[in-house]
Amino acid sequence: MRSTFHNLEIGKRGVVAQQTALSTTGHNVTNANTEGYSRQVARLTASIPIEYPGLNKSTYPSQLGTGAEVESIRRVRDFLMDIEYRNQNSTLSTWQTRQENLSKIEGIINEPSEESIATTVSEFWNAWQQLSKNPSSTDLSSRTVVQQKAIALTETFNHMASQLETLSTNLTDRVNSQIAEANNYISQVSALTQSIKRIEGMGDNANDLRDKRDLLVDQLSKLGNIQVTETNDTYQLSFGGVQVVDDLQSTPFDIGNVAGLTQGSIAGNIISRDTHVAEYTNQLNLMANTLANGKVEVTLPAGSILPPGVTIPNATMDATNPRMLAQDTTYTVDGLNGLHKLGYTLGSPASAGQDFFVTSDGTNVITAANIRVNSAIIKDAANIAASMRTETVANADGTSTEKVLQGNGDLSLLIAGLSEKKFSFDPLRNNGAITDQATFGGYLQSVVAQLGTEADLANKMVENGTLLTNHADNLRLSVSSVSMDEEMSNLIKFQQAYSASARIITTVDEMLDKLINGTGVVGR
Repeated sequence: MRSTFHNLEIGKRGVVAQQTALSTTGHNVTNANTEGYSRQVARLTASIPIEYPGLNKSTYPSQLGTGAEVESIRRVRDFLMDIEYRNQNSTLSTWQTRQENLSKIEGIINEPSEESIATTVSEFWNAWQQLSKNPSSTDLSSRTVVQQKAIALTETFNHMASQLETLSTNLTDRVNSQIAEANNYISQVSALTQSIKRIEGMGDNANDLRDKRDLLVDQLSKLGNIQVTETNDTYQLSFGGVQVVDDLQSTPFDIGNVAGLTQGSIAGNIISRDTHVAEYTNQLNLMANTLANGKVEVTLPAGSILPPGVTIPNATMDATNPRMLAQDTTYTVDGLNGLHKLGYTLGSPASAGQDFFVTSDGTNVITAANIRVNSAIIKDAANIAASMRTETVANADGTSTEKVLQGNGDLSLLIAGLSEKKFSFDPLRNNGAITDQATFGGYLQSVVAQLGTEADLANKMVENGTLLTNHADNLRLSVSSVSMDEEMSNLIKFQQAYSASARIITTVDEMLDKLINGTGVVGR
C-alpha cells in the first residue's frame, strides 16, 4: 500500500520546482538590460519514481511517480556564434583604429587649405616671380617677401613633421596602455576561471560568472585577435598567438609578442605608426630634400656668367669671356640649392649664392623636420641671389671689380620656373617615392591622393565591418538575450503551475482531515 503522505510530497516538490523556475524567470527579467547577460533556463524533469511497495510483484501499477524537480539551471549560449562575433569584432576594431589615425594624418597634411604645403610652396614660387621683376638693391621688399615665404615654407614642413612625430609617440604610448588594459582583462579572466572551476567542481553551474568571463573576452577581442579553447575539464585563452590563460594558470602578455597581433586596436595602432605615419613622414622628407637638392633640369640663358670654379660639360662658352654662356644651355642642377649657387647676391664684389636651404641640426640630409632657410639669408635678404650676370667696373686706383648686374633677374625667373619642372624624387629607385619624375606640385598631389585612397578604403572597411559585426552580434543575441514577451509568458505559466501544486497540497490536506477526523466515528 502506498504512503498516505505520498501525494503531499509530490505537491511540495511541485511547489519547490515551480518556485525555482519563477526565480529564474525573475532573474532573467531583472537582467534584461545587463551587458553580457545570457538568458537562463531552469530545466524541470520528473523526479526518480519508486516501485510499488511489496514483497512480491503485484498487479498494481509500478514505477510510481514522485513529482518534478529542477535538474539544472543553465544559460542559453552558442559558442560558435561567440567565435564569429569576436573575429568580426577584432577585424572591425583594426580598421576603426586605422581609420581614426588616417583621419589624423589627413588633418596634419591639411590639403587643401591656406596653411598647406601646396599653398605655401605656391606663394614661394610667386615670390620668386615677383623678385625677377624687381631685383634691384634699391628696393629689398621683393627679396624680403622671398625670405619670409621661404621661412613660412620651412616652418610648414617642420610643423607637419613635428605633428607626425607626436602622433607616432602617442601611438606608441597607446599601444603600451592597451597592452596594460589587455593584461588587466587577462588577470580578471584567470580569476573568474578559478572561481568557475571551484563552483562547478561541486556540481553547480556558474552561469553568471561565465557571463562575466565571456564579456571580458569580448572586450579583449577588441584589443587583439583571440582564441578560446574549452573542454569539460580545461579552459584556455590565447591572445596574439600567445597562450595567456591555461586553466588555473595565467601569463601576462608581453610587448615583445606584439608581432603576433594581427587584428584588433593594438595591431591597428602599430600598423598606423609603422606604416601610415612612417610612410607620410618619409614622403614629407622626400619632398623637402628634393626641393632643396633633387636633380632637376633647367635651361640657363645665353649671356649667363658662371661663378668662378663652375663648369658645365659640353657648354659653348663666349670667346671673350670663358665664364659666359654663348647660347642657351640645358643643365641638371641639384635642386633649388644647386640653382641658387649659379646666381649672384647683392654683395660687392660679386659673390655667388649659397645653399638656400640647410639643415637645422648640422646633418647632411635635409628632412621635413630639419629643413630651414640659410641663416645668412635670414639675417640679410641681400644674400638671396637673383641675377646671373655681372659687370666689370673700373676703380679709381686703376683696378677693376666684378659686380652683380642688379637689373638682371634671370635666376629669380629660373627658380620661379621650377614649379613647372620635373624633379627626380627617387633617382636610385630605393627610397619609397611614389614616382621618380614629377613636378613638386604633381608629386604632392600624388601623396595627397594616396592618403585619400587609403582613408577611403579604411572608411569602407569600417562600414562593412560594422555591418558584419552587428549581424554576428544580432545572431548571438537572438539566442542568448532576454525576450520580455517570452519571460512574461513563462512567468504566467510557472505561476499557474505553482498554484496548481499548492492546490494539490490543499487537496491532500482535506483528504487527510477526512481520514483522520471523519473515519471510524459511526454511532458516536
